[in-house]
Amino acid sequence: MSTDEARTLEQTWGLLEERLEGLTTRYRELSSENQRLKAAVVELSAERDRLKREISDAREILGKTSRYEAEREEVRGRIERLLKSLESAETAVPDA
Repeated sequence: MSTDEARTLEQTWGLLEERLEGLTTRYRELSSENQRLKAAVVELSAERDRLKREISDAREILGKTSRYEAEREEVRGRIERLLKSLESAETAVPDA
């Protein structure tokens, strides 16, 4: 093998080593980013589950609120009817 061929071969090996080093570095970076993203997915999943529970709780409270409002209206109607009955009873009683 001539010295020119040896130099070319040495340059080729050098380029291959540089590329392999670059690829290895990039692989490590991507692996690190992948781990970070996996951790973010876990956090976001937990947050999603928490928000789902909050929505469910809010819907339950909204349902209770609607029932309480309906009950309040029913009680208000009863009180109004009782007041009308009392007023009509007062007007029906002759003054002594």
